[in-house]
Amino acid sequence: MTTLQDLEQRIDRLEKMTEDLIKKVARLNVEHFYLSQRVTALEQGYEYPTMKTSS
Repeated sequence: MTTLQDLEQRIDRLEKMTEDLIKKVARLNVEHFYLSQRVTALEQGYEYPTMKTSS
């Protein structure tokens, strides 16, 4: 039988996973925006600086 403490721990883990996913999606949104701006600039003949990414 699952105890209340087990359920609270599971909820805490799910909340942490959700926060991590939100951060990853936000980072990907920024990268996507940057790349779309770069493509637009390159299509119009402008140079666009490369983005420094941290791995």
